Amino acid sequence: MARRIEHRSTSEWPAVRLYEALIDVEYLNDRLAELGGDSAELVQHVSTDEGARFQIRHAVPADTLPSLARTVVGGDLTIDRSESWRREEDGHFAGEIAAEIAGAPCTITGSMWLRDAGGAVTSEFVVDGNVRVNVPFVGGKLEDLVADQVQKLLSAEERFTSEWLSRRG
Repeated sequence: MARRIEHRSTSEWPAVRLYEALIDVEYLNDRLAELGGDSAELVQHVSTDEGARFQIRHAVPADTLPSLARTVVGGDLTIDRSESWRREEDGHFAGEIAAEIAGAPCTITGSMWLRDAGGAVTSEFVVDGNVRVNVPFVGGKLEDLVADQVQKLLSAEERFTSEWLSRRG
């Protein structure tokens, strides 16, 4: 059984400005440097007029993981995450997200959208996804744990993005 993830946030920035940041190589590298762990990296990045796709790698040290997660993973956690974004129309962007945890039977999938709200002065960002952990007996507990950690990461990324955009004007 999968656990649902839903994250909603509003931004003081219009959707197009937020989208430009979310797919920007410098932004992604800065975000990974602050939130991605010691061996985080931007693995791949492709941008076209229609949209962008990229893969990033996060690292989570074993000593920061709850004991149940350490038991399943057996060491540091490496998360490979891919995102794809496309422009739907002016002020509206949509995308998909997928993540896997190396060495663990865990997948995260979902869809994302970003659109102007309040007359193109502010925007709304939504992630709707699922966490699935295929481990007998403790899978549900691990799904709850991963879903909670994903929510915390999305909130931290939201704060980082707002600060990053504020520094750039």
